[in-house]
Amino acid sequence: MKKIQLLVLLGLWSIVANSQNIIFEDNASNYSGSWTNGSNSGTGFTAWDLWTQNTDASNFAGHFLASSVSNGFGDIDTSGSSFGMYGNPSGLNVQANAQRFLNNTGSPAVSGREYLLTGQSFSIDLAIAYRNGYKGIDLMDQNYTILYNFNVGNDLYSTTDSSDLGWAYDQNSVFNLTVHQFDTNSYEVVITRGTDTYSSGSRTGQFSGFKLYVGNTTDGNALNNLYFNTLKVEECAMVTTWDGSTWDRGIPSAKKQVVFSGNYAATSDLTACSVQVTNNATVTVNSGITITTENEVLVDSGADFIFENDAALLQNNELAVNTGNVTYKRDSSPMRIYEYTYWGSPVSGQVLHTFSPLTLADKFFSFNSTINNWVGENQNNIMTPGKGYAIRAPQGYNSTPQTFNGEFIGTANNGNYTFSLVDHSIAGAYNFVGNPYPSAISVASLIDNSTVGTLYFWTHNTAINGGQFTSDDYAARTKFIGTAAASGGTAPGAYVSAGQGFFVSSNASTTLTFTNAMRVSGNNSQFYRNVSSCADPSLYFYWLNLTNTGGAFKQIAVGYLECATNGYDNGLDGIHSAGQYISFYSIIPSYNLAIQSRAYPWDINDSIPLGYVSNITGNTTFQIEFDHGDTFFDDKDIFLEDTETNTYHNLKTGPYSFNTNEGTYNNRFILHYLNNALGTPSFNSENSVMLLNHSDSLEIYSQDSSIQEILVFDVSGRTILQENTIHSGRYNLPKNVAQEQVIFIKVTLENGMIVNKKYIF
Repeated sequence: MKKIQLLVLLGLWSIVANSQNIIFEDNASNYSGSWTNGSNSGTGFTAWDLWTQNTDASNFAGHFLASSVSNGFGDIDTSGSSFGMYGNPSGLNVQANAQRFLNNTGSPAVSGREYLLTGQSFSIDLAIAYRNGYKGIDLMDQNYTILYNFNVGNDLYSTTDSSDLGWAYDQNSVFNLTVHQFDTNSYEVVITRGTDTYSSGSRTGQFSGFKLYVGNTTDGNALNNLYFNTLKVEECAMVTTWDGSTWDRGIPSAKKQVVFSGNYAATSDLTACSVQVTNNATVTVNSGITITTENEVLVDSGADFIFENDAALLQNNELAVNTGNVTYKRDSSPMRIYEYTYWGSPVSGQVLHTFSPLTLADKFFSFNSTINNWVGENQNNIMTPGKGYAIRAPQGYNSTPQTFNGEFIGTANNGNYTFSLVDHSIAGAYNFVGNPYPSAISVASLIDNSTVGTLYFWTHNTAINGGQFTSDDYAARTKFIGTAAASGGTAPGAYVSAGQGFFVSSNASTTLTFTNAMRVSGNNSQFYRNVSSCADPSLYFYWLNLTNTGGAFKQIAVGYLECATNGYDNGLDGIHSAGQYISFYSIIPSYNLAIQSRAYPWDINDSIPLGYVSNITGNTTFQIEFDHGDTFFDDKDIFLEDTETNTYHNLKTGPYSFNTNEGTYNNRFILHYLNNALGTPSFNSENSVMLLNHSDSLEIYSQDSSIQEILVFDVSGRTILQENTIHSGRYNLPKNVAQEQVIFIKVTLENGMIVNKKYIF
């Protein structure tokens, strides 16, 4: 890793147009000239139930398909066709009826009839010319109970709760009737005709179906008919608005558009189909809270959408276009004068200088992977999404660490962002990138969908010294685990926070594309200053430290992982970064690793070479110690072989101390799980401990010393038997042990000798 040298929102109808999502629909063009009882086209509806009543030779009613326009009505045609109904003449209750229910909304069904779920909307277009006789629509629940009625008769447009809507007659009247189900048992009916709009307000019930009817018209004039068309069930057609105190159409959900027209403070996670902040409102998302929206975020002029430190904005639709500015706050770890933080902008339009106005003009940097070195950035440059930036602490900071309260202001980033990568094998190149989103991203998803192998995070635990920073301050992360920086601190987690800049190594010169699929809810609090499915594998790791009394520190991780091999696995193995004073790594051919993933199942006979570098002049005492590990290793020994002294040391019992001169050493240490210094006797031979295979049992026999303890492992390393008070020269293994095909046996004798055995049944 290189050192840093000397630095080292639109209107409401815009949302509706962009966000609504048709779940299912039907229209007259699907019926090819024939619309009859029992017919069923489109999707999501029950078959049509069509019938007439009180008809004879002179009193007639019926159903047909025709053009509403050709018959003098307003235009509701699809491909020149609409559904039509008639009922003539008046006086004898002659009537035509058309009934239908929903059957694919996802709700519990009653005889195939389903109802609208929260956030779903049903709509239908109606064309009505003359107003004699009666024409209308009944809205029903699953049990045929009428919830609401819209009726046109004589000179009136009326509803269940209004005898006269007061709308002037217009032969070309085209009505849209929409039912919004805005919680489990509350709905609203909205009727529009051009600029005329009527709302029923909140009513109790669950909409499931409708019945259209027409009857008792004065004569057979075609203008007496009823036309209708375009039946739809949608999500995100409904808008719920916060006015500063209440939601007018129920609490937000992923199926509702959300509008804030009054001030709001989010203290719990909120989901929406889309979000708009308008009417000079201020919406504040508190720390740790995630706003998740399927589609766009619109912030109108004069309104404020503020995300506090560790809050998040998560968007699912990569094609959604955001407008207006959000304010995204991000606190750095405490910084001293001359220290840097690695940033990536979660918004578009952020100028470097306005983000950190007190940073000196020549103290903004990016990294050129081709020359593998830092380059200066003009302070007036706009931060590019996906690019990493090193920005020095504001001028005026001193030796006392201070938190920098950064504020990114711009349009929230969403969708794909591409960044060029240089292969790490080319002069050890690293690439400096930044999380481009106002939400955390998954390390595993980033690695799975790119050529990235290892991520490096600048912790800057160490103060600047002589105008230089130390590369000991880089913490590393691969797909599943991380290691702390040589200077200490925590190991990186599974997510990269918003605003974070970081280095990556790549196994090819190509491009990295950040996508919405990498984004995650929450998990936004870890910010640094500077064979089975691999989706959820079994993995077991332990961490080792190399230290000295002068404060030198370097950590590595070794473990066993499904999907790994014992060779180099990009994204699973992490290439080590050289430390300023010491380096420490495990070794496979062509690679020195900070994180090594070995093939699982664990093999008790496995061995792993270790290497180290000391840049400290003279002879120095170091320690290699076991830091921590998964519970898998609780009952397993980890031996360090020192080939220079021909000794084995169990790191589980304590650190191993050794002396070394300055230099690179790749052949001195090897990790084992068996103490090979004691030798591994031939099975069933005349040694001090033997395995005797009887017809009904496997006997462990010791001729020189009584057996104190026995540990038996299966091939995966799981302990399947432990006996620690034997005090006998013989011990018969229980029969159920033989159910395992291969076992490893660790025998501890009372004379202190430990013998390891392998047995294949």
